[in-house]
Amino acid sequence: MTRKYHFILETIAGLALLAAIDLLLVKESGAFVGVHPHPFWIVVLLIASRYGLGHGLFAGGTAGIAYVVFGSSTVDFSGVSFPHGPYIMPFMFLLVGGILGQIRTIFKKQQADVQERFDATRDDYELLNIEHQALTTSKWELDKRIALQSTTMVSLFEQLTRLDHSDPNELYAKVPELLHEQLNVTCSSVYLIINNELRLAARTAESSTSLPDVLNLDEGMVGESISRKQAIAINRGVGANDMTKFSKHAMNMCAPIIRKNDAIVGIIIVERMPFFDFTANAVKVFETLVQWVSIAVEQALQFQHFKDKNIADEITGAYNYLHFQKRLTYEIARARRFRTSLSLVLMEIKLFDRMQESEQNNILTVLNWIFSNILRDTDIIAKYKKESTFAIILPGQSSEDCEAIIERISAEVRNYELRPFDTREDALQFVAGVSTLQLTDGSYKSMVTTAEDRLHRGGGLNQSDVYDDIQYLLNFNREE
Repeated sequence: MTRKYHFILETIAGLALLAAIDLLLVKESGAFVGVHPHPFWIVVLLIASRYGLGHGLFAGGTAGIAYVVFGSSTVDFSGVSFPHGPYIMPFMFLLVGGILGQIRTIFKKQQADVQERFDATRDDYELLNIEHQALTTSKWELDKRIALQSTTMVSLFEQLTRLDHSDPNELYAKVPELLHEQLNVTCSSVYLIINNELRLAARTAESSTSLPDVLNLDEGMVGESISRKQAIAINRGVGANDMTKFSKHAMNMCAPIIRKNDAIVGIIIVERMPFFDFTANAVKVFETLVQWVSIAVEQALQFQHFKDKNIADEITGAYNYLHFQKRLTYEIARARRFRTSLSLVLMEIKLFDRMQESEQNNILTVLNWIFSNILRDTDIIAKYKKESTFAIILPGQSSEDCEAIIERISAEVRNYELRPFDTREDALQFVAGVSTLQLTDGSYKSMVTTAEDRLHRGGGLNQSDVYDDIQYLLNFNREE
């Protein structure tokens, strides 16, 4: 018999046991007639309260039948209809068994509902726990990625801020190094737009590449990036048609260098990098790097522009070296045209490096003031390549005139008794190198070379020195 019908066996066994006890102990009356409460209630109440409505009705009905069967020898059931008279007790067994069984059924249903809700809640909790663990893991990975990206950005920013923003070429040369350090890029290039072409400006050192030194502006991925004015990467929504179009040159990603006025200066190309490093985060870092480089290039180009327009040295007030180059070229052309004399004097301060920076600036300013008082208004005073050197262009002056001018300057400096060194014992001294334009074969290069050579030899004039410059006729700009 299956567990589903165990209540039948339990009911019959319980009633049989009570009936046996009745027969053994209470022989003069059957079915515990006259005993209150009746022992059959034990079976009815237990079965009904344990199982439910149907089971309680079965237990009550069986107890009623047993009561009638075993009590028929003592109680007269004839002539009385159910549930009156002696049938009241069987009726009560059936009624109480049904009521108590119904209560048990309702309770079991409520218990099943509660258990179902509990199971559902437990399943939800387990699901939430799994999601919580997944979110915790994701948060840890995200925090790790953010920390790594933040570290990368901070490191990248620090390296960019350390660059000299006054020289665009230094910025271009540094870009491949930054890409290698920050994104592990093994091969990258920087191209600049020159004469409607992209010409190579910098590339990763000692790297094999399939890219030529000159690229077309409208070619492949490079052309697409320039036309869109945004970064292009092969792992970001590139379709089959684009892959076919971009397949001429192997690239991972590229982005244009854009100035503030929306003009494109050039483009940065990542040719190769490890597969597992080529992620969406790497593309974002690359875009950020290109944006920062664009800002740095804009600043460098603006600085260069204003520097070119500013012809005066910031410290001394003399003309800067760039203006000196242009002015000497102009004066050479004018002297050759009108066949007049032209001399160049380079004056270098001795032991300049031993001075403190503040003393250096003071000495340069004072010397420029002395030069301006002694020289003519038509003479040009400028700073030369080194901070310690002045260049003086003397139109219409011969070598003999230069000797007299240098002597006057030396005497004036001695009169001031300038002692810029820490010991205050050594007086200021300088050495001069002079060159005079040769109308037959002189040029910018020959003049500065002669003056530099005599300066390095300790100054003085040597009329036997002749410096020929064959390139002068080839390089001479008649418009200047």
